[in-house]
Amino acid sequence: MVGLTKGKGWIVGALVAVGALGCGGDEGGRSSGTSLTGLTGLSTDGTGSVTVTGDGPGTADGTGPGQDCSSDEDCPPGQKCGAMSQQCLDPTGCVLDADCDEGFSCDQGTCTIGGDCGGFVFQFEQVPPNLLILLDRSGSMDGDVPGTGMNRWEVARQAIDQVTTQFDESIDFGLATYSSCLPGGCSAGSIVVPILPMNAALIQGFLDNTVGVGSSNGMGVEPDGRIRYLCDSGNPETSTGVSLQALVGEPSLQDPARTNAVLLLTDGGESGECTGSIDGPGGAANLLGQAVPVQTFAVGMGGASIAQLEQIAMAGGTTTPYFADQPADLEMALQAIAAAVASCTFQLDEVPPNPNEIYIFFDLDPAGVPMDPTDGWTYDPATNTVTFHGASCQAIKDGTVVSIDIVYGCNMPPVG
Repeated sequence: MVGLTKGKGWIVGALVAVGALGCGGDEGGRSSGTSLTGLTGLSTDGTGSVTVTGDGPGTADGTGPGQDCSSDEDCPPGQKCGAMSQQCLDPTGCVLDADCDEGFSCDQGTCTIGGDCGGFVFQFEQVPPNLLILLDRSGSMDGDVPGTGMNRWEVARQAIDQVTTQFDESIDFGLATYSSCLPGGCSAGSIVVPILPMNAALIQGFLDNTVGVGSSNGMGVEPDGRIRYLCDSGNPETSTGVSLQALVGEPSLQDPARTNAVLLLTDGGESGECTGSIDGPGGAANLLGQAVPVQTFAVGMGGASIAQLEQIAMAGGTTTPYFADQPADLEMALQAIAAAVASCTFQLDEVPPNPNEIYIFFDLDPAGVPMDPTDGWTYDPATNTVTFHGASCQAIKDGTVVSIDIVYGCNMPPVG
């Protein structure tokens, strides 16, 4: 079982060790007609008949759970008639092993995985998504942000520090900046911090060594040793499209077991001189169209073009851009994106012998979660992962689901 706990801004998996629940034969508690040991409320008369005593599941007036029955219709709504005990029971209740479905045995009044089903409970862990932050370093990022005493680069750096710290355990971050400030302008961006687990310190360390001041090649040095990182070359440098296109095929964004996404953060409209080969929406569409799709989230500040950002977000599969100029608003936008890429994919510790015998339950609900690519779950044999979709994924993200059980071989959640 994985218990899900709220943390880092969304629901993240906390692995609880669960041993495989082996299913033995009759020795595991299955009883014969004349030997009923360890069954509360049962006695035998030596002839093989079974009598329910006053300590059993019945009630004093013969109604409610435990009343005699010959079919489910004889029982109150929501109860079943035990196949062998002929007593009204809760859906997972039992008196005898034979009251349970095949593959389950009666353990202290509850049907649990056992018997001949060959079932077990998977251990699993949430798979963190890959998120590459693509940060505009054009000269206009030195523009003042009213009321803050900071420029756009400094506000962006502060927001990135905050979001990478908050989601460090739950997202594998990386950082790219654009352009690369090469002669002639319009160069594609460069990955400056590769995508890695627990990467906040490396990203923050890189940004802390920069200052939001321009230099002709983006490599000027301040008296304190920090780099004048903004590209103030005099050439067009907001090369959004070619920078997104350069990430097509990037190996660190082609992990089929994970969600892969780019977070574009820019303060201006794309330079028209840089769109000769491809523009921002075209680059975003090509990222999304790969065999392993990469979504593009678009965030604008300062003089960013909302129209261009809308086109990029639509082409990149995220539909709606964000615009935020004040520090608090920008931090909220980045938090919302981080929550949106929260993983609904889980890596199993064992390969199921038959994927058609995987059963999944939220909060021990016997109804289970359907195998359904729209609002349920799917299994990927290539990566041995289970991914939740639609309403099921949202329930995990927003904390509606407290626990998940992934069971093999037996269509019932484990007890405990």
